[in-house]
Amino acid sequence: MRILWTSPHCRPDWLERLGEESQGGQTVVMNKLPHALSRIDPDIQIDIFTRLQDSDPYADTPVKQLDHDPRVRLIRLRCGPTDRYIPKEVLYGEPIAEFVGEILTFSEEHDLRYDLAHGHYADGWETVTMLKARWSHHPPALLTTHSLGKRKREDALRRGEGTAEELDERYNFPVRIASEERSLTGADRILPLSTPEAEYLRDRYEAVPPGDSRVTVIPNGIDPAQFPPPPPGAREQRRQTLGVRDDEFLLLVPSRVDPRKGQETMLRAIIEGRAGLEEHPYRLLLLAWPSPSTEYAEQLERIIAEQNLENRVITHPPVSHNEMPRFFAAADGVVLPSQEYFSIVMLEAMLLERPLIASIHGGSRDIIEDGGNGFLVDHNDVDQLTEATLRMVAMDEEARRRMGEQARQTIMEGYTWDRIGHRLLSIYREWR
Repeated sequence: MRILWTSPHCRPDWLERLGEESQGGQTVVMNKLPHALSRIDPDIQIDIFTRLQDSDPYADTPVKQLDHDPRVRLIRLRCGPTDRYIPKEVLYGEPIAEFVGEILTFSEEHDLRYDLAHGHYADGWETVTMLKARWSHHPPALLTTHSLGKRKREDALRRGEGTAEELDERYNFPVRIASEERSLTGADRILPLSTPEAEYLRDRYEAVPPGDSRVTVIPNGIDPAQFPPPPPGAREQRRQTLGVRDDEFLLLVPSRVDPRKGQETMLRAIIEGRAGLEEHPYRLLLLAWPSPSTEYAEQLERIIAEQNLENRVITHPPVSHNEMPRFFAAADGVVLPSQEYFSIVMLEAMLLERPLIASIHGGSRDIIEDGGNGFLVDHNDVDQLTEATLRMVAMDEEARRRMGEQARQTIMEGYTWDRIGHRLLSIYREWR
């Protein structure tokens, strides 16, 4: 069975550069899940198409086996200008039309016939639904969400990130949302990452009516063997490097520095809870700090300076995916103060037994039992985030250990990549 995967903006071989140029959790999904599928079913062959960019360090090999997997290829083709990075927000329309033409040419030249086409994120959706219409055999089009334009727009407005007009200009929301509606109309299966996302699709998108049988939740996963606990002594070494004392509670926010990731909300929470937090030595680590600085990073720096938080807040540049276990080991708790559809970082933190605060509005609602294996909050509510942070910091070591163990058990029982792969293959095989 030959399967086409695509998301033009995503580069599945950039795991060491997570946090750069829109490379986040989706990059991990598009790297790890195809390998799981090929492990489970040797008859599966997956070609992942992505955008060619000349400055990409791997662009000199535009067609290659991904991580040397003989059944998973990564193929870079033109999708707009190749001489520079193009934000994903402006790929809709002509760039994706060019990309579709490149895929059609490539498949014809190499005599390839795909049994189905699986698009990830809205740019991938537009690609596969256009391909389905162009190919005479009309392969089934499957869409995995990763995020939704309408929801991102609503969340940005709620945060006060800008006016509706400013947000529409910055993120091209009208074009993206129109593209999403067209793609959803033409899809054969719609694969949201979580129950809240499935509910949102049915409530807010005209193309997905209530009771739509095409909708099936397929969450993200993790490979425990590829994300093992760090070696003994890693916690002490990393904390020493960060300048964190043994008696300080280290809170980690392991998200790229972006208004949608909630770093400002987290700063507001520790400011509001300052009196209670000061009863416990603590530090806040903001990972993936950009260089050169961005407007948002500079805004955060001003808040830190104005509130005299320099001795409480640590900023750190992006790190490779392989380095993340050491940062989790160094942390005493992890906070995701943002709307995450089904966060890979959430799974990583839970696998490594870190107490976690996450948003009730995302995939965390499917996996976290509040107060049991983590904490759930409304990520837009500073008061709730403050309260959960205070609860976590005040927990004794034994309570944190039990919460971490419950979190790991949850992952091992239902959220490894192999378990997710079996669920996805059961859908693929409907068309075999």
